[in-house]
Amino acid sequence: MGQTLDFVLFVGICSVLGFGPLAFGAVQPWSICTLEVAVSFLIVIWAAREVANGGFHIVPNPSYIPIVLFATIVILQLSAHLTAYWYATLQKGLLWVSYAGLFFLVPQVFRQRRWISGFGYFCIGYGFLLSLFAIVQQFTSNGKIYWVVSNKHGGWIYGPYVNHAHYAGLMEMLVPFPIVVAIVSPAVKPIRALFLFAAIVMCSTIFLSESLGGMIAFAAELAVLSLILFRAKRSVHRQILLLPLLCIGLVTWLIALHPEGLVERLARLLNPITDAGATGRIAIAKDSLRMLAERPILGWGLGTFPVVYPSFRSFYTNLWVNEAHNDYIQTLVETGIVGFSVAVAFITLLCRGGVHNSKLWRTDKSSSLALAAFLGCIGLLIHGFVDFNLQIPANAAFFFALSAFVTARFNTSNSNHKLDSVRG
Repeated sequence: MGQTLDFVLFVGICSVLGFGPLAFGAVQPWSICTLEVAVSFLIVIWAAREVANGGFHIVPNPSYIPIVLFATIVILQLSAHLTAYWYATLQKGLLWVSYAGLFFLVPQVFRQRRWISGFGYFCIGYGFLLSLFAIVQQFTSNGKIYWVVSNKHGGWIYGPYVNHAHYAGLMEMLVPFPIVVAIVSPAVKPIRALFLFAAIVMCSTIFLSESLGGMIAFAAELAVLSLILFRAKRSVHRQILLLPLLCIGLVTWLIALHPEGLVERLARLLNPITDAGATGRIAIAKDSLRMLAERPILGWGLGTFPVVYPSFRSFYTNLWVNEAHNDYIQTLVETGIVGFSVAVAFITLLCRGGVHNSKLWRTDKSSSLALAAFLGCIGLLIHGFVDFNLQIPANAAFFFALSAFVTARFNTSNSNHKLDSVRG
């Protein structure tokens, strides 16, 4: 019975994570509801498994503390009517509860090596298939998502996403998995080459989507991985040379596809300040700081940025500015200095767990997958300075699932390969 429920939970988590991107990023009410209900159902199944096993055995994690504190801030905003729009804060709060549910479930479910490995291969397979779909859709596009769904609200679509930058945000979380597996895999060369090919296809769509933030985040991931490889005392030449081979393969693949506009888009990286999008983001950031000045402690309320911002907007536009285009500034505006401090504490624990859990990445498969998840989280956090991936439910769900994967310690001495909390 326990093994069956373990399998159901594993499939359920992967299905929830895989559903979001395919549902246009899970940004519509029906997909948000599906995500919330599915996570609630998985928690019920987990509770049933624990009862069947004779009692509740919760795997602790120090990152639960900032999550609880953040929830306390949102509850205070609602109960004390400190939010500018009570309903918006309630809706966003319920969505963030589902993220917390995923964060809780991942270490509870991935206690055995097979589920840990299975999740890594899920990320590789899912990312590869999604990137293939995105490429096919790009070169056979009729301007519609899935060739049938019209983009009524405008935007730069790519893959199943209305916004190309959000597709890039998803892919930068997934692409470290085939890269790291190709580096550490003891398998024969054709198998490693297969993982490398999957990585080339996946990371090429970050460039094909023409998301400048995604390109910068991916470059940062490679830089961090390169630093880890060069600092490792037991690194061999084939491991170090894999990254140059990846870059050569990526350039060759992009030349073969010859997408329109990519070269011009890359040229904007030479002078990003003059880009119209960057200018607009700077203006929004300045306006957001004026918003913060009026409610610095607990902010305007989670999820209220699009409601409050029009009163502070300093420029004319016929577009609806629904996000701050900077996850950090939006967190600061909506939850104040207190909420932002809690978010910084969460990121600090994430980095601490990532560094600790990646120490055995060369010899332990679970640790290598944790390193891949950590690199994916780093990419999204860097991308968050110029975009709002954490406001997209599909990407936020993946981020918190990977964060839970990172902040758990893999006890390789245990035959069941259970996860313990990070203690430093």
